[in-house]
Amino acid sequence: MLQTMLKKWWVILLQGILMIILSVFIFNNPAAVLAGISLWFGLIVLLVGMVGVIGWFAGSKEDREPGSLIWSIVTALFGLVMLTNIFATMKVVTIIFGIWMLVTGYNLFSSGWPRRRDGLVGWILVIIGAICVIGSFMMITNIGAGATGVSTILGIQVLLAGIALIILSFVKKAVVNRVEDKIENLKAKLGS
Repeated sequence: MLQTMLKKWWVILLQGILMIILSVFIFNNPAAVLAGISLWFGLIVLLVGMVGVIGWFAGSKEDREPGSLIWSIVTALFGLVMLTNIFATMKVVTIIFGIWMLVTGYNLFSSGWPRRRDGLVGWILVIIGAICVIGSFMMITNIGAGATGVSTILGIQVLLAGIALIILSFVKKAVVNRVEDKIENLKAKLGS
């Protein structure tokens, strides 16, 4: 298996290239990406509820708690509502993401404010924190800005992963070439 992994460096290169292409799609289609995330989120919530209901019926009579069944049914219904109203789900996702950004921005700002006199690092924390807070309000109040924000962060993640995979593929190729050279040298020494 190791030999196969070492020789297939080009597979990792191809994965990296495809991830970079995917990041371009994400950057250019923020609303579609947010709709896709919302769809998957709704599907997962629906499936969690359905698995809970099935688990309740599959369990022994002693393990069946009415509250567990009710919670599972409510979860499944919530997932169904999310799937039938993707726009509302998109708004909820952007609000949750906006609240997360607000808390993150506040923490960065409050950590940087006392350190601003110490130099550049404190000011960087203050500025990034302020940008996060402003961005969070934009995401919470405007679904278009929210879609762009969620998609931008996801796109950056995918882009960086693609770049890292490409670098890894070249590192892997260099390692394979060195290992093959060492093996050839060892075979030549043993053969003489």
